[in-house]
Amino acid sequence: MRKLLTAFFLLFYISCYSQNFLSWQFSDRYFSFSVGTGASTYLGELNYNNTINDDISLINFGIEARLLNRIGARLEGSYFSLSGADRNAPDSTFQRQRNLSFQSRNIHFQLHTIYYLKPYQGDYYKRLFFDPYLFSGVGYMKFTPTATLGGEEYKLRDAQTEGVEYKKWVTTIPVGIGAKFKANEFLNFNLEISYHFTFTDYLDDVSSTYASEFANTTAALLSDRKEEVGVVNQEFYDQILPGSPRGNPDNNDSFIQIGIRVEIFLPPDLFTGKNKAIIKKPSAY
Repeated sequence: MRKLLTAFFLLFYISCYSQNFLSWQFSDRYFSFSVGTGASTYLGELNYNNTINDDISLINFGIEARLLNRIGARLEGSYFSLSGADRNAPDSTFQRQRNLSFQSRNIHFQLHTIYYLKPYQGDYYKRLFFDPYLFSGVGYMKFTPTATLGGEEYKLRDAQTEGVEYKKWVTTIPVGIGAKFKANEFLNFNLEISYHFTFTDYLDDVSSTYASEFANTTAALLSDRKEEVGVVNQEFYDQILPGSPRGNPDNNDSFIQIGIRVEIFLPPDLFTGKNKAIIKKPSAY
């Protein structure tokens, strides 16, 4: 949480220098641009207690359009990291004996529909100080799980640790809640928390069973890492064999994001010529 507050004040500092850029006339504006940061937490086989991560691991940007009295739409892009490790599990568990881990750097594109709990006030600069909202939509994400072995990083998808060649891109379904806080006529500070369902169980490269054949020795070592910790639990140690369960294929992986944003209302003539509009936006009443 302390790191999120630090990022918040950094964004506030940056926004102070944008005031000259924002000194336009007070005509209504329906488009806004946002940039933010935050934390991302992966939920899957390698997060034993579903521990929430508070490290800064997310950068995002988006453009939003106010469509109706309570409805908006947002196009968003983000870059973030996820990680998980069995070493955080208790010694008495199967997970600790399994001893797997992953890190991933991900690119995510999303389209959100936003529902505002309070109606539009008519003029953007007369908006409420506190403006809560709900959102959902669809996303498309590229994920690349990796692991470190012998001081070198390897792409786990290429190793086929479970004998499966899964896709690099996956569809996601984000759902979330947020609130906008008016800083001045042109700026908001937004807080959001979102849960992202995914249509894959391989965000962490762990899903079903141990493979029995590998392309090389490195792939075999990345698949089965019990020997690196020795016998932590004899019963589980003996169970880890080719063809035995490595994960739980019944539940797809997911992740949570908690973030802060600076939102800037764009001038009404941003998409126009000097006098002729290229894009015209109807009233949001």
